Amino acid sequence: MTTTLEPHPQLGGTAAASRLAGSSLVVGGVAFFVGGVTHPSDSGRGNKVEQLHEMLVDPSWYPSHAMLLLAMGLFAVAFNAMWRRGGSTPQVARLLKVVFVIACIATVSMAVHLFAAADAEALADGQHSLVSRVQTVNETVVDATWGLAIAALSLAGGVARRVGNRFTIAFGVVGGLAFALASATIAYTDTFDFLFKLGSLISVWAILVGVITFRRPA
Repeated sequence: MTTTLEPHPQLGGTAAASRLAGSSLVVGGVAFFVGGVTHPSDSGRGNKVEQLHEMLVDPSWYPSHAMLLLAMGLFAVAFNAMWRRGGSTPQVARLLKVVFVIACIATVSMAVHLFAAADAEALADGQHSLVSRVQTVNETVVDATWGLAIAALSLAGGVARRVGNRFTIAFGVVGGLAFALASATIAYTDTFDFLFKLGSLISVWAILVGVITFRRPA
């Protein structure tokens, strides 16, 4: 008599979801860092519309935002995979669903952000246009909400040891809150622009959580 052992489908699915989530977070974290480092900056002269125009016509606008778009998309894939693999507490599972929806909206928003450079000349006179108003909504509402979502998930998920652990909390919370505050105010003041550098801690959080997720299925 022989016995055939076959992998449990649920366990196989959990492992596959963990690998997808982990690899997506690692690659997304790297892309987010590269996109942030290569993001064009303005000279600080003129009003906020003129500063936006200066960045839109910079040659690094497209490659930088292509990397950020890739990062946003991969984060959305990772959060969905984490939710589908199961093994989270009810609170973290609900939060993952909410953060996934926010990440999807942020991905679409970043795609619009990327191609805004195609109509950069609409801002050449320093006056507001549809482009600048859409950019303002994307940054002050969508990007800021995404940063807060990252901070919330890193805290709740880290405490529950379902999305990272207690060590990764600081990177996600500080990075997410810094990115949220810088995004929410960028259209009105330069005061908090320096916080975008702290926002790069989201990359560190994503890579660390990705490695943990890849190696430790739920």
